Amino acid sequence: MFGLKSVLYDDRKELAYVAESPTPHHILIYVVGGSVTYWVNGDRLLLRQGDWLFIREGTRRAYDNAIHQKYSAHFRMAEHTRLQPLLEQPYTYRHIRNRDYYKQRFSRLLLEWFDRDHDRDHVNGERAGQELLCEGILLELFGLALKDTRPHEATVPTQELIHTLQTFILHNHTKQLRLTDLADHVDRSPNHVTKLFKQVLRQTPIDYIHQMKVLMAQEMLRSGGMTVAEVSDYLGYCEQSYFHRVFKRFTGLPPSAVARGTRP
Repeated sequence: MFGLKSVLYDDRKELAYVAESPTPHHILIYVVGGSVTYWVNGDRLLLRQGDWLFIREGTRRAYDNAIHQKYSAHFRMAEHTRLQPLLEQPYTYRHIRNRDYYKQRFSRLLLEWFDRDHDRDHVNGERAGQELLCEGILLELFGLALKDTRPHEATVPTQELIHTLQTFILHNHTKQLRLTDLADHVDRSPNHVTKLFKQVLRQTPIDYIHQMKVLMAQEMLRSGGMTVAEVSDYLGYCEQSYFHRVFKRFTGLPPSAVARGTRP
């Protein structure tokens, strides 16, 4: 289905212009910070945090490497009926609503690709399994993008309410947040808050809270400054075993593997 060529994370800290040229492979781009300007097939596209861009193989593109952070996957793709509509246009440009989860999945793809590309001790079966897993995550990224960017009926006040709750969760990520805490913060019932989260983010408030905590845990563990126990306690998990189960449910890996920078 896919023939992955590379998976990259770009943390651009200086300005540079990349001249126009045809893309040698299909490219999937997801911006997680800053902004970057692309010129694709003569169109100017300004990509900011949460923007998603698919560029078809052979399409001419240039970009202005402003200060930004992004993930990208470069690949070949065999004919696939569900993704065929994407190949009928030189590019597809969308905005992801559930940005944090999408970033988490792209990060997992990068980790799997890095392990596949650098661990020379894998036997053929293990390497084939990792390649299949990478292809599966890439297909999931397409599915999430196409699903997450569908038109929805959320009104502007609803989106503002969700943004208020997301900010509240971010500012209180070290606490044991409950659904009632969110409901009280916006003076709504717990059932109403749950309904809004499912409508806009397509997940429950509790899952979103855990998702945010796991994303922060990954960054802290990779920095190497805290142990798994310390991260668990800092993020408000009373029992390390529960933190372990939550972390593995969202990432597929135990916290200790991320702390070591290796696979379990």
